[in-house]
Amino acid sequence: MDASLEKKNLYLLGLAIAISLVSIALILKFTGLSNIEKAFDLSLIYIIAIFAVIILSLIVDTFRVRDLLKEVGENLCFSYIFKFNLATFFISYVTPFGSGVLPLMIYLLDKKGISANKALIVFTAKLLFSGIFFITIPPFLIIFFGEYLELGDVLTRLAIFVTLFLIGLLILLFYIILKPHFLIGVIEKLERISLLRRYVGKEHFERAKKEVLLYNKNFRLLFSSLKGYRVFAWQFLYAFLYWMLFYSIAPLLLMAMKVPFSFIAIVGRQIIFYDILAYSFIPSGSGTVELGFAAIFSNVLPASYIGIFIGIWRFFTYYVYLGLSAVGFFMIVKDVKKRIVNQITT
Repeated sequence: MDASLEKKNLYLLGLAIAISLVSIALILKFTGLSNIEKAFDLSLIYIIAIFAVIILSLIVDTFRVRDLLKEVGENLCFSYIFKFNLATFFISYVTPFGSGVLPLMIYLLDKKGISANKALIVFTAKLLFSGIFFITIPPFLIIFFGEYLELGDVLTRLAIFVTLFLIGLLILLFYIILKPHFLIGVIEKLERISLLRRYVGKEHFERAKKEVLLYNKNFRLLFSSLKGYRVFAWQFLYAFLYWMLFYSIAPLLLMAMKVPFSFIAIVGRQIIFYDILAYSFIPSGSGTVELGFAAIFSNVLPASYIGIFIGIWRFFTYYVYLGLSAVGFFMIVKDVKKRIVNQITT
């Protein structure tokens, strides 16, 4: 757990926040401050609705994790899974590409006696179903609702490229999951490197190969039976509900600001572009998300509203999630420390 709190991660979080604020300031500079009062004139009912949507999205995502854990034979209480899930959200915000999520999941589930192999199944299953969402919904929108998205030639070509890129990533993920011998081959190549052999014992390489085979076996069992279709349907539904709740924040915000908009254009553009913009070497895609969405929304929103909209939208979709997940992270850190102290004293 100490590794999760390394100073470098906190520095990266500070850098991400700074870049986000600078990006928003630049957008405001070029779009003007004529509607800045809109930020302080949001109806309380819409603010409550947005916070309710955020909480509901986190609850839905917690159900995703709870059901996956149940399917691999683990039954944890909902309150722990909720804090656990918040902690994974937080660490995804402070590490590039969310790279700290899997180690944290393994650590926290290990404290509950759950193997790293099962933690990896939960992690990859979440990625898998979010990936399925992002390769099925965008083509559907482009084919059947393209004229309502108002993308234009450039954004349409970009949308097609993004969709094909995500399809490629999902195919690669499927290949790695279903072809264990590919990973075993990688491990064997690493094993032949003399420098690695010097510091990593042969037993560790053998154990890694056994874990790969066990993971493949468990994953196939999870989705190969009749029960697997039910798991598949529920997991896709959870992914769909989570992302649709997340993407509904923008329409609610525009309604609060009394800005006319096309619902399909606002939600559809987020579905197509958000996933690719949010992942970069800067945690949470800071800079790319703000500037990218300013460009993506530039022809569906009045120019004078873009800066203030992006600023408030980023507040709710980043800073609020960050704050809530930080609370969950430090709550679960406290729980783990308390459990370790109890084990020592008893």
